This record gives sequence, structure tokens and C-alpha cells, in this order.
Amino acid sequence: MENHIIEDPFYGVNEHEMKWVYDSDWYYELEFDIVQKYLDYKNILLCFNGLDTIADIYLNGEILGSTENMFLRYTFDVKSKIQKTGNKILINFKSPTKKAQEDIEKFNIRLNTGYAAIPGVPYLRKAQYSFGWDWGPKLPDIGVWKSVQLVGYDEIKIASVYPYTKFKYNKDPLKLKDTYEIPTLEPTSVILFIEIDLASDIDDFSKLGYKVIVKICSPDNEVVSKEVPLRKKKEKIDFNIKNPILWWTHDLGVPNLYRIEVLLEKGGIIDSVQQQIGLREIRLITEPDKWGETFYFLLNGIPVFTKGANWIPVDSSIPRGRKLGLYSMNLNYAKDANMNMIRVWGGGIYEDDLFYELCDELGILVWQDFPFACTFYYFYNEFTENVKQEVIQNLKRIRHHPSLALWCGNNEIEWLWNDLLKRHPIINNPDIITEFKNTYVAIFENLIPQLIKEFDSIHPYWPSSPSNGFIGNDLGKHNSNNPDRGDSHFWSVWHGGKPFKAYRKFNSRFMSEFGFESFPSTKTLKEFCPQDQFEFYSPIMENHQKNSAGNKKIMDYMEKRFSIPQQFEQQVILSQLTQAEAIEYGVEYWRQNRKNYHCMGSLYWQLNDCWPVASWASLDYFGRWKALHYFTKRFFQPIIASVKEDSDKIEFWVTNDLKISQDITFEWKILNSEGKLLVSGGNISNIAPCTSLMLDTVNMSSINKDKKHLHNFIIFYKLKDTSEEKKMIFHGFR
Repeated sequence: MENHIIEDPFYGVNEHEMKWVYDSDWYYELEFDIVQKYLDYKNILLCFNGLDTIADIYLNGEILGSTENMFLRYTFDVKSKIQKTGNKILINFKSPTKKAQEDIEKFNIRLNTGYAAIPGVPYLRKAQYSFGWDWGPKLPDIGVWKSVQLVGYDEIKIASVYPYTKFKYNKDPLKLKDTYEIPTLEPTSVILFIEIDLASDIDDFSKLGYKVIVKICSPDNEVVSKEVPLRKKKEKIDFNIKNPILWWTHDLGVPNLYRIEVLLEKGGIIDSVQQQIGLREIRLITEPDKWGETFYFLLNGIPVFTKGANWIPVDSSIPRGRKLGLYSMNLNYAKDANMNMIRVWGGGIYEDDLFYELCDELGILVWQDFPFACTFYYFYNEFTENVKQEVIQNLKRIRHHPSLALWCGNNEIEWLWNDLLKRHPIINNPDIITEFKNTYVAIFENLIPQLIKEFDSIHPYWPSSPSNGFIGNDLGKHNSNNPDRGDSHFWSVWHGGKPFKAYRKFNSRFMSEFGFESFPSTKTLKEFCPQDQFEFYSPIMENHQKNSAGNKKIMDYMEKRFSIPQQFEQQVILSQLTQAEAIEYGVEYWRQNRKNYHCMGSLYWQLNDCWPVASWASLDYFGRWKALHYFTKRFFQPIIASVKEDSDKIEFWVTNDLKISQDITFEWKILNSEGKLLVSGGNISNIAPCTSLMLDTVNMSSINKDKKHLHNFIIFYKLKDTSEEKKMIFHGFR
């Protein structure tokens, strides 16, 4: 596009003119020289941190190897092939769509995602969304999508550094549930372990004079260090951290960061690695209770109600999104809206290093799906080995980040077995079904958790989303979306066409996905649509709506809540208000249910867009806030008041997600549609930390004798603190 060969694929219906691009093979060439010091090294490696996806690589006319996984780093020994001047790299990228079609014909199994996507992407280790999704275009990218490095060394270099912590507390965190003792919890001991893996052909270094130095700099710039002689390829150094400064999500404290530096020395610095880390403990608590089983995160001993959204790749062309600054923009806006968790959805990618660094700094937890979503995969031997190496590499790359909270096996594949199998082509082949079931369990319930245990033992693993946990041979025999345990996806509102009140009949333990669509702002619409097509069902507007009949669904829901104006711009605003009110209605209820840990998370679908489109996002592609994002800033506040209403009764609730109790003054009043005050009330309360509480109840029978719908009444409520100033904490109306 920068070379004016193609038009902007995001404009109008240009997306459909791009087929020749992704159906073609492409060549990437680069000539370069190197300095003499590289030639002097005993080992010279050429490292490709990300090639998308199917490629053959040549250096100076000799083939180095082939790639078939965009999530893998490929490294080649080029000592015998590289020269001081006139080096030429040639990469022949093969068409991903043609390769996918070849695999369909080779294996004679048509694997698809259930969406109107280009066929065959499950055969490739490539971001699935790029072949098309119900919010994204069909624009499979091709090329060098991450950096390329030339690495030189002699006998040894640092391969990886793994910092992790072990906590001890003055009290058992799980015995402080719903008590005023939560603020008294503190760690009595924090031990920081630094594991260092070294790359070398030598096994015993004890007589070679190498040493390892580890320096740790606290958030207060206090530095401690240790130096040990190098003996073997793996070394572990531990530090007993006195007066630890903990990492918290931004709503519970400060995301304090330590800096560590690992130096490999022998008469000078041979190699070094720097990392930014946080001292924190994260646990996933799944314990039996009267409803089924809990599902919540314990951060430094404090139970966290996770509030946030699902994250998709920032752009259909990820390098462009990085260049445009979309990572920083979207994540800062997530924090501004009081989000403390982002779920990296499994149809995208293992995110860029920048993403995790920003989450570390902003105090946002990360739920990380492995990139598998909404389909079956054929795990033949070569494919499985490919996946294994991918998982190991990304575990090592991401595991040190304090923002990382959970590894999750996939998106909706376990659910697929008991919900969508009947509509999948393999339903007519029982042998294939048995094979796919066995390989599913082998990968997501055996291989991946075993690799996590080996390479990242401190982070929890969850086999799928939604899921009730490990099921083995019972795959497909029970409801993976059972709200009594595990995490849940709820789509009866929107896809099922149910009214908003259906949210309040679904008592989930952890809502990891639910959503509602709207249009982006008219300013964004003008970026891809001429104003003569500003109409819900125009060709361009329909092309930028990838969910089946999505624009009609938006209109149908709007008509049930509003009188529809003639002006298109006002219709766009009403679509956003409908979306915002839908999500607010669900979130308030699930936050009321944090009492007794009945519900402990609400992650709506979705935070961001990868192109300008009508979608479930609260931030459009350009980062413009929809009404939902403004509403989110309110309903994700640490302390909120909310109502639970029906024709006979109104309940007033307050939710306190802070780790300290809060003295509040609560006031409410109910007016009729003419503005006449019917009844009012209030009280003064002390709200315990990390819980919700019903503050007041109104029996409507005395003021609603005609059984009118509650839309005929207006309910106002507000929270203030108990200081002399009576500062406003929260206010709302229904």
C-alpha cells in the first residue's frame, strides 16, 4: 500500500480486491555487510523472530531452511555461509491460502472455524483471524512480521532467564474470605529465584573461569547483587527480599517493578540480559462450595474481582498496528476505564513483547489463550512437534512478566465438542471423531500442561474457555459452559436474540466472554464509507459488518428501547447507547454476585478492533471511545452502587473491590414518570473489603399497585463517603 500497488483494503469494499495478494508467492530480498568482529566469533546465528508463515530462506544462494509457524523463532547457524560484504538474504514466502487448500486436499478433512472465512487455516500455525472472522476482514498477511537478528558468540551465551518468587504470609489468605482482616495480610517472606539457562556445547564450566553476576534494582533504586562461579549450563541464584515492594493491579495498589540484570563474565562482559519483573504471587482458586466450585484469582493473597475485556490483534497487519502506536493507546484506555484484566483471545497471537511490558507497567493482569480457537485441529506428528516447540518458546518469552495471570489452552474448542459438533462435517466420520478427541486431550490436557509444569511452574493453567476444568475421556459428555463452575461464555443476548434481562438469569462463576454490537462513531465511519452510503444496509456498511445479519440485530434491539430517529448519525449514537446499557446491565449483576465468591470476573467481548467495523468493541480501530467505554469507566469503578429490580421488589447493592473497608452514606429515591417523588431512603454502612452487600430493599407493591412496568419509574441512588465534605463515590439511575 505504501508503494501504491494496492488501495487501502480498509476502505469501502477494497478488501475483496486483495485476493491476488494473498493467493500469490512473494520474495523478500536484503543485502547487508557485517563488521569484522562478527566474523571472528566461533558461532554466528541468524535469528528470525517472526516470519508469516510458509517460507524458504536462502543466504548467499544456499538454503538455510524452511518455516511453517508464525509463532516460532527460527535460528540458523550461518558461520560457514556469511561473509564480510555483499551478503544476500532471500526469503520465498508461499501463499498461505494455497498451502491451506493443499492440506485440505492432502488430508481430505475440511477444517473450518465456523465463520465465513477462507477455508483451511486450522492446518497452518498462523493467526486464525487473518483468514476472516465475524468482526474481521479476509486479509491473510504475508512477510517478516518481527525483527531479524545476527548473534555472534564464542563458547557460551545466555539462552534464557527465568525469575520467579515464593511467598509466605502471616495468615492463611483463604481463611480471610469476606472478613475485615484482609488488610492485615502481608508476606513474611519473599524469595526471588533466578534460573539461568546457557547455550553451549560445553557441559562443565567449573575450571574455565566464567562467572555469573545477578543485579536486582528495587523500585526505590536500591541495588543488591550476587556473583557465583559458573559450573554448569543451568544455574539458580536466590535472593531473600527484605521489605518487598509488591506488584499490584492498578486498582489495588501500585504496579511496582524491579529491574534485574544477568551478566556473564570472563575478563569482561560476554553476554547480558535485562528484565523488568514484579514481586507478586498469583493463584487460581477452584474450591467446592454450595453452588459448585469457585473460580477466582488470588493476587498476593487478596481475592480479585477481575474486570476487563477480550483483546484481539491490534490490526489486520500487526506490524502496522505496532507502528501506529495502537498497543499503548488501547491498553492505556483500558486502564482509564478501570480494567484490571485483559484476555488475549485464542484466535489471534501470542502478543508482542510491548503488550506485556505495558500491562506490567499499567497494572493490568493478562489471561493468555494459546492461539487455537473455534475449530478442530489435526494433530498429526509433525504438526504436534511444531506446536510443542511453539509453546516452549513462548512460555520462556512471556513467563517473567508480572502481569501474566493464566495460561488457557484454547478458545471454545472444548465447548465445540458438546455444542457445535453436530453441525461440523466430521460428524459423519466416527473414526475421525475418536482420533480428534484423543488428540485434543493429548494436547490440551496432557502436553501443554506438562510443558507449563516444566518451563513455568508458577502460573496456573486452564484447559479451555469456557471450561469446567480437566475432563479427559468425558470430552463432549457434559456442558463445558456450566455456570456452576469454571468460566462461562454467554451469547443468548445478541446471538440468541434474548432481552438484556437474560443476563441476570445466568449465574456464572466467571464471565470470560459476552458482548453486544454497535457502530463506531460517524468520524470513524467516514474513514471507510462515503456519506452517500450512510445507511445501515448499504453495501459498504454491510461489508464492514461481519456478523451474520448483525446490522439488523442492532436495529432490532434499538427499536425495543428507543424511538428510532431518521438521522443516521443519531441512529449510530443510539446503537452505542444500546450496547452500553446491555453490558452495564450484566456487569452490575455479576458484581453484585461477588458476595461469597459466587461470581468473580467479568470480561466483555471485546476491547478493540483490527479494522474500522461495526462490532462488539468498546474502542474502535482508531481508539475512539464508544458509549460503552464511557459506561465501563463507571461500572468498573472499585466501589459502585447498583440495583436489582423486578415488578415486586427493588434491591440496592454496593460492591467494594478494594482491599480496605469503606464507610459510606447511601441515599436513594424513586420517582414516577412525571417526576413526582414516591419514596426515598438511605443508611450509613461500613462495607467490608472485597465483597458486595445488599443495603436496602423496597417493596414495590405499595407504590406500584397497578403493576406497571418499571420503565414507568425512575430510580436515583448515590454513595458518598462519611467525611465532612461527603465526597461523592458513585451515583446512578435506572
